[in-house]
Amino acid sequence: MRTFLLIIIVICITRPSLSKNCDLFLRELANAQKDFIYCNTRFSLPVNEIRLCNACKVTFDLMSTAYNNLMKFENCSKIYTDADRLNILTTTQSLMQGLWDRAYCDECFKHNNSDIFTNTYREFSSCLSENPSNKCSKCVVQYIVMNNFYKNLDKESKGKICFDMQDIMNKTRVLWSKDLKCCQREVKMTTFLITVVVVAVVPILFLYSGAIVLTKRREANHGLLNEQEPGLDAPSTHQLITAALMSTPAEPPAVTDAKLNKISKVLNTSYSDSSSDDEPVLNPKTKQTTVRGFTVISACA
Repeated sequence: MRTFLLIIIVICITRPSLSKNCDLFLRELANAQKDFIYCNTRFSLPVNEIRLCNACKVTFDLMSTAYNNLMKFENCSKIYTDADRLNILTTTQSLMQGLWDRAYCDECFKHNNSDIFTNTYREFSSCLSENPSNKCSKCVVQYIVMNNFYKNLDKESKGKICFDMQDIMNKTRVLWSKDLKCCQREVKMTTFLITVVVVAVVPILFLYSGAIVLTKRREANHGLLNEQEPGLDAPSTHQLITAALMSTPAEPPAVTDAKLNKISKVLNTSYSDSSSDDEPVLNPKTKQTTVRGFTVISACA
């Protein structure tokens, strides 16, 4: 019985202390989140070389530590996790962490890339301030070194470059090419005209050469067909006869009758000479037929 009472007393004593510790961790997390949000807003539009990731690194680390301390104790995590429909604690922390991740701020502190890039930027800025009258020719080397370092880093990280370096490089390129006009690309008119002519003429030449090749191929196939079957193109006998009949002029009836009389006389004479004494001479009956302008005479016994 005494043991049971001791256990109850211990629980009653330690429970307020645990609740007090959880409340303390929660307050620390809230303050750390507040400082991180203020830092992000304060350095969202930098006026100097200090940017978001480098300026807010300390506040981000403090916020992450406070959240881990709160979640480390099981009793605290049960109290504040899934305690309401919005799940405010974890949702707020996820938003802060997501902002840091989208800026690729962790990449700033890998392999000392941020410090190296910042040094190149400082050398370029110093060159610009020391040469106010001839910036393009005097500072081109510093600009090329800075730009090449950024390009190599972009390839190595596959585009995941720290937001601080992205912001510095973008503003530097705008300054160099647009404001100072040190990166002018003159387009030669001759090259432009040659390009236009080539683009316009090449399709026409392709079409013309294709038409020539197609025509020659058809002519070759046509000649080969004529060599194999030469009678295909020659006119038929029926076509020749029809053409001759159509081209022969029609004779008047009087001329036709005179020719028929002559033919009748010749036929009578030949029959009379060739007939014998026992066989009487028969005058053959003639029949006259006109076909396509020709008169055809048939004799019937």
